Amino acid sequence: NGSQDLSYYYPYYKVLDFDGCVAPAEQTCMGFGVAGAIGAKLAAPERKVLCTTGDGAFQMYMKELPTAVQYNAPVTWIVLNNFSLGWIKLHEWAMGERYIAVDFEAQPDFAAVAEACGCWGLRVERPEDIRPALGEALRQNLSGVPAVLDFIVDPWDFPDGFKEFHSDIWPGFKLGVSGRSCSVLPHFPSQLSHQP
Repeated sequence: NGSQDLSYYYPYYKVLDFDGCVAPAEQTCMGFGVAGAIGAKLAAPERKVLCTTGDGAFQMYMKELPTAVQYNAPVTWIVLNNFSLGWIKLHEWAMGERYIAVDFEAQPDFAAVAEACGCWGLRVERPEDIRPALGEALRQNLSGVPAVLDFIVDPWDFPDGFKEFHSDIWPGFKLGVSGRSCSVLPHFPSQLSHQP
């Protein structure tokens, strides 16, 4: 989709067919993937379509969920929900820990929003629930229903290789953050660290 969320899957994603990926290229506009997934499904209805996105980007385009239902575009959206604009927050941290409008203290229940729009939705809070959730989302898609998986992620979690990945893309870009494994946690604000 084009923000911090891509750091979790981009190093592992393999395009096996020349037309197997729809990407915003270097523009990395937030939310592109949410709507783009619908277009991809309409263009190739026989294919399985999945969009991984952050919570900030999803909020910009979640209004398209009824569009997916109306036009019979059963795709799956995986929302990596860190309750913030993570990429911008990371830059603000690197520039002196002055955070301006990056944390979502009032966050929609994306699974409930999905259900209200005629999609299937599920909040995923534990790593062992990821695989079963993906399986159920696929079953929903095969029955013609779009799906939203709301994966709760620690706001200061960064995938393995995050620092190296971004340093390779933008030489000179320095991060004082060590990569950590992806973790899915319950969101209880008092338990989540607000520091890297």
